[in-house]
Amino acid sequence: MQISALEVARLLAAESAKLTKVTPEVEFTEITADSLPETVTHEPDAAEVARVVKMVNELPDVREDIVMQLKERIEKGEYSVTGEEIAEMMIRRMRADRIRR
Repeated sequence: MQISALEVARLLAAESAKLTKVTPEVEFTEITADSLPETVTHEPDAAEVARVVKMVNELPDVREDIVMQLKERIEKGEYSVTGEEIAEMMIRRMRADRIRR
């Protein structure tokens, strides 16, 4: 299974949304030019990165549930894909692979 950068970004966004909580008790202070640092650095939390990497590595190579659903639909004659849809997915996969390099 190939995982594109877009798929990883979506996973990160979904997991980040689960962790984000808004609390009404937040106090706001006035920000002035003197109170701002000259430079700002952002380093990703190593534990968070490790957790997401572990989650991605634990994903199965094959989604058996989806394979079974598609197999049933094919056997019942309920699944059809146009050549245009196949070409579109091939192009999307090619673009995702180029982004990863």
